[in-house]
Amino acid sequence: MKLTHIFWSLFVVVAMILLPVGLFLNRGKLNGGPEIFGTFLIFWWLVTFLTPILLVVAYVKKRTFWNNFTFTLLATLNLYFGLMGFYHLPKAGPVREYLIYYAIFFLNLAMASIISYFQLRKR
Repeated sequence: MKLTHIFWSLFVVVAMILLPVGLFLNRGKLNGGPEIFGTFLIFWWLVTFLTPILLVVAYVKKRTFWNNFTFTLLATLNLYFGLMGFYHLPKAGPVREYLIYYAIFFLNLAMASIISYFQLRKR
C-alpha cells in the first residue's frame, strides 16, 4: 500500500458518496431518495461481487498485491461498506430479520482485511 494509493482510494470513496447527491439533487435529500439509495446499492453490489472474483484471478495468475491500486481501492471500498452496514443495520431492527445482510457486511470486512494483509505483509 502506497500512501498515494490510499489518498486516491479515499478520494474515490468521497466521490462515490457525493456523486449520487450531485446527480439527483432535485429529487432526493441527503439521507433519502430512491435514486441515491439505488446508486449506493449498485456500488455496494459491484464491490461485493467483484472483490472475490478479482482475488481469485490474482491468486491464479500469481499476481502480487503489492503496489497495486486496484486492490487498495477494493480494500478501502470493502471497509467503507462493511463499517457503514454495521453502523446502520442495528437501527433497522433485530439481527434475525437482517441476518443475510450482516453476513454480507461481515464478508466485506473480511475481504478488506484479506487484501490489507496481503498488501502489508513482507514479500
